[in-house]
Amino acid sequence: MTGLTPNAQLTPALQRSEERFRLLVDGVKDYAIFMLDTTGHVVTWNAGAELIKGYRRDEIVGEHFSKFYPPETLQRGIPDEELRIAKAEGRFEDEGWRLRKDGSRFWANVIITALVDDKGELQGFAEVTRDLTHRREWEESMRQSEERFRLLVEGVRDYAIFMLDANGHVLTWNTGAERIKGYAAREIIGQHFSKFYPEDAIESRWPEHELAVAAETGQFVDEGWRIRKDGSRFWANVTITALRDEAGRLRGFAKLTRDLSERKRAEALELSGLRREEMLEAERVARLEAQRTARMKDEFLATLSHELRTPLNAILGWTQILRYKGTVEPDEIQRALEVIDRNARAQVQLIDDLLDLSRIISGRIRLDVQQISVVESLRAAVDSAEPAAINKGIRLESVLDPRVGKISGDPSRLQQIFWNLLSNAIKFTPKGGKVQVALQRVNSHLEVSVSDTGAGIPASFLPHVFERFTQKDSSSSRQYSGLGLGLAITKQLVELHGGSVEARSAGEGQGSTFVVNLPSIVLQSEPSPGLNRAHPTQASSDVDAPLPSLYGVRVLVVDDEPDALELIRRVLQERGAVPATAASGQEALRALEESTPDVIVSDIGMPMMDGFEFMRRVREREPMHTRVPALALTAFARPDDRKRAVLSGFQSYLAKPFDMAELVIVVAGLARRT
Repeated sequence: MTGLTPNAQLTPALQRSEERFRLLVDGVKDYAIFMLDTTGHVVTWNAGAELIKGYRRDEIVGEHFSKFYPPETLQRGIPDEELRIAKAEGRFEDEGWRLRKDGSRFWANVIITALVDDKGELQGFAEVTRDLTHRREWEESMRQSEERFRLLVEGVRDYAIFMLDANGHVLTWNTGAERIKGYAAREIIGQHFSKFYPEDAIESRWPEHELAVAAETGQFVDEGWRIRKDGSRFWANVTITALRDEAGRLRGFAKLTRDLSERKRAEALELSGLRREEMLEAERVARLEAQRTARMKDEFLATLSHELRTPLNAILGWTQILRYKGTVEPDEIQRALEVIDRNARAQVQLIDDLLDLSRIISGRIRLDVQQISVVESLRAAVDSAEPAAINKGIRLESVLDPRVGKISGDPSRLQQIFWNLLSNAIKFTPKGGKVQVALQRVNSHLEVSVSDTGAGIPASFLPHVFERFTQKDSSSSRQYSGLGLGLAITKQLVELHGGSVEARSAGEGQGSTFVVNLPSIVLQSEPSPGLNRAHPTQASSDVDAPLPSLYGVRVLVVDDEPDALELIRRVLQERGAVPATAASGQEALRALEESTPDVIVSDIGMPMMDGFEFMRRVREREPMHTRVPALALTAFARPDDRKRAVLSGFQSYLAKPFDMAELVIVVAGLARRT
């Protein structure tokens, strides 16, 4: 067709051709294909448009196409701008959020083409829209998973973990690499990895040999001398793994280095006074220890990959079932939601454990020491663990001496210690078994014991039960999941409180007992009535407890992530609030010039202007006596981040992921301040 010629002026052949083309377009269901007049009003509407956008032909023809755009894009005049570009350049293409008839959002790829006649005059526009919501969700979940894994690797300090290109040049650099080798990322990225080798190794082309073996066999493992930035030597255990794409092409290498200098020096001192036979035996033991270390490292990386991917697989799988299955029964929806919730919380727990251990090892953990009642902390931990015991058919008993008094400690960390031991006992105890908690005073110490009738611990494994990343069964067919971090964290936290913990077991199948000893203090005051009933490292809420109403509360929600923004808006709206949204700090500041909300809820990590800067600018503009209370939401959950939030002007702080009920309660509390 060369123009928009009326049918009456077409030849019969052209009329038949045009009719076939119309039928073809009308029958397409995967794409919304429709025409607009020169002012943007809908002229035609195909089956795909009805399926994707939800409007019937008689409901939408004649309406302006801006009806499909969210409020935030309408405020910026995006629909008119798209038509202007299409008219000027002949074509406009973009991706962004669009609205269906029921108000739900979908991520769309949109192409608008200007339609001109033979004289070059604009006759209207053709728009083709494709629903890409599933692809965006999948990309976002992959991005978040990769980001979490990247942060995890970058935070490891005991190992240098970095990547090389196919020629051996450094591509990435983690905290452990900087600590062990002495180079900052900006100094070493792009350099050849042979920079870490002694001169004789470089002259013999040993680095190239390592890459060649790794490329041929998949992996190269070795121990030898390496060089730090300052020229000093250290004894290193090195693993190089070849990275290949789906087609088998070599894309680069992953390199993991551990500093074994201290062990090497200790071995040298010990071996210097031994006879030849003893030297050979010591060498054999050292070799076995090195092999054990390498095996533990490989098992840890394999387990970590499994533990991160398994919950994500369940989440994505059930999401796809709900999205693509034609008819989903209510009980199946409920089951899917339970699976998604359970696996999301499992990932949160895994990351919390890793971050806790990292803080403890690096000495960055700080205890909020108070005089507290151990009885109350234990009762809170028992109450928190009881639902899991009931669900598994395990009898949970407690024998607590109320006269033991108080100790000096961090309430949340002590409860974490007790919860870890209880959850571990429940995990390894079969249905019908029993878990018992006991508290008593023994001389100047308080003794807490957690006993179970579960799987027990073999004598050979008892010395290793508190080691990091160590599990009795680390095979791919193991019965119990986890990284083996809970008991390691428990031991570190107990020792930070000046106490000790030990494990006892008569052997496999004969149960276990973990005994914690904590130094006591003598006080005459009555125990504090306060109770923290939740496991301190997981978000929790009582889903049966009534939530406060937010009826009429005006809330400004600021977040650059559209999904998070929509979720928070919907939760607040369901509780009666009147939410307004802004996708950036700049947009939120403009909104505040128009009206003043009762509460501000803002993300911290945003491009261009983060939440700290946004709140500082808000506080600079408003009088002290009319401050709007504000809540900070962030995935940065260090104590320093909380302090920064308060100093920049926020009154409350929630670390992601948080429970939606917790969000409602905090917003309700802030609203009462206004």
